[in-house]
This record gives sequence, structure tokens and C-alpha cells, in this order.
Amino acid sequence: MDKNKEILYSDFTSLGNVMSSVLQNPNLKQGIKKASLFKFWSKVAGKKFEKYSKPDSITPANVLIVACANAAVSSELTIFKQDILKKIKVYAAPLGIEISDINFSHKIWNSRSKEEYTEYQEPANPYKRDLTNFNPDTIELDPKEVEAIKKSVENNKFATPEQRKKMFDAIILDLKVQKYDKERKNRPTP
Repeated sequence: MDKNKEILYSDFTSLGNVMSSVLQNPNLKQGIKKASLFKFWSKVAGKKFEKYSKPDSITPANVLIVACANAAVSSELTIFKQDILKKIKVYAAPLGIEISDINFSHKIWNSRSKEEYTEYQEPANPYKRDLTNFNPDTIELDPKEVEAIKKSVENNKFATPEQRKKMFDAIILDLKVQKYDKERKNRPTP
């Protein structure tokens, strides 16, 4: 037998012994299983969510806690929760991990350091308006249009008077923003 092969074999045997003794520690063994499961998250969550969500922990009640970049990601993942739960169980079962539920939280993401999670960058919103100099008090609306909106809102019998007032105010403010935005776009640039 070649001496080099004997050394490699004996080193491998001792490495196997070390790994065997390491895996006897139940906490370490469970940690390795969880880390292995978490590596499959991109396959479970899909391309759309892999950068904006990360598995964080598993509670003693077998609930997978997933950190989300923001509330919108958390909400959208919650919609697909049952499908995600089925997918994660496929990867968890062979590892001997039971997942009974999933909790998506955007609060965890912000409490972690940037090293723990990749920093989330809000995608550019093409519909976001520049309202730097917007003052709703300076925007005049057509009185007939305002009256028609008021009547329409008052006909909403399912809302309380307070809710109808808030609806009316929100609609008026939105119309003023639209008018401001339109006027700003039509102004000649200096």
C-alpha cells in the first residue's frame, strides 16, 4: 500500500471520528439540520422572494420564523403560506425537522445587522410622484366636481359619518395631488 494513501485514509478516519463525536451533541446536530434546511429557502420561496426573505429560526412549537424585508413582502408570502409550508416540509422531513406553521415578520429584518441579511433596497417606483413643493391649500378644484364627490360619498350608507368624511377628504386630497402633478409636468423647464 502506498504511504500517501495510508496517510489520507488515516486522516479521513480521524476526521470521521471527530465528525461522529461532534454530531453526538444534540444542540449542534439540530443546528446543522436547521442550517441545512435554511439553505433550501431559495427553492421554497422562489426567485421573487429569495433576496427579500430569509428563514430566521424555528420555535420550540415547530413554527418557522421568516424575516421579510418589508410588510409588503410579509403580506404577499402570507398569501402563499400553505404552498410554502408544503414545499418546506419536503426538505424538512428527510432532516428529521417538523414544521407545523410559518410566521413571516418584517420586524425581524430591521432588527438584524446588515451582515446577517443582505440589505434590502426598495425597488424604484415609477408611479411615485415628486411632491416636494406640494401644498393642497393652493390647489383649486372644480366646485361642481367637489359637490358630485360629496354626494357620492354621502350615499355610502355602510360607512359611519366619520368614515365618510375621511373618504371625502382622501378623494379630494388625491385629486389635488393629481392636479398638482399634471401642472408640474406641463410647466416649462428652466
